[in-house]
Amino acid sequence: MTMLVHAFAEQAGAQSAESALKDAERLLLSAESHAQMLAEFGGIALPPTARAEPIQLRAVASLYLASTLEAAGLIQAADDFTRMVRSGMVRDLGEATALVVEFWEARNERAGEAERLALFGRLFGAPAGPVDASGGLNEAFEELLLDLCDTIVKAADGQSPARMRMAAERVAENIGEVANDMVLMMARDIISSLSQAIAILNHPAVRAALTARTMWDAVAAIDRRLRRPIRPTLSHLRRGRAGMVVLAWLADLVERSDGSRARIDGDNPVLGAALDWVDETIALIRSEEEALAGQPAGRPSGGPSNAGSWHDLGR
Repeated sequence: MTMLVHAFAEQAGAQSAESALKDAERLLLSAESHAQMLAEFGGIALPPTARAEPIQLRAVASLYLASTLEAAGLIQAADDFTRMVRSGMVRDLGEATALVVEFWEARNERAGEAERLALFGRLFGAPAGPVDASGGLNEAFEELLLDLCDTIVKAADGQSPARMRMAAERVAENIGEVANDMVLMMARDIISSLSQAIAILNHPAVRAALTARTMWDAVAAIDRRLRRPIRPTLSHLRRGRAGMVVLAWLADLVERSDGSRARIDGDNPVLGAALDWVDETIALIRSEEEALAGQPAGRPSGGPSNAGSWHDLGR
């Protein structure tokens, strides 16, 4: 029975990744529609704002999910698989061949790994990958999001929503400092790449070639062939989806300046998302610490460069 439950959870994870991307695409469509509407007003000079606008926040929400799916290795695994096919390591993909060829031929047209990681670092303080020279790492983001999730839970428990509104304002201000006009365009490009990666890795012919039952098994199989550590993919997915929900809720809150959506009840989806984000972040921290504890002495850890009081939650 345990094996059946595990298998169902893994396959649900693949379906959940597709569902989460559809939610991200809906957020982007909303942001693009608002941006197009504003563009129709022409070159009206607007005063600078101290916080991110709802358009930016919805695009950033979709990019938050993308950043966690990046950590789960989806695009990297799809890129590596196309190289394996081209080198002759994998053959007879049948109907999946067209997907692989299309992904390979478009490789120079989409944002590369270095560009994606730099963007995620500038927006969310992602510890892996190169630092964006123009913006560096947004080291404050995760602490601010943690505080927001904490105040959401407390507001649902009956405390005054004033602290929650202040925490929400700080997150919006933080994002406003690091986001720019490229965010919407980059979000569309990266979400499209993720959709293609999922289509490849979840294709039955690809899973069969890798002896994988699920998409996540396919990612793990590619990581093993390339001698990379196996990643806690489902925790990354659940964390990303939860963070996306919280940031999308923040966009709605900013859009309604009267604060009419500031009160939280037990049925509000953002409450469950806030709890899930904290839980999955703690799970990832513990997983990371267990992996580091098993490394030989003197080996570089490759762990987060911004570890601090936040990591105490994992202990």
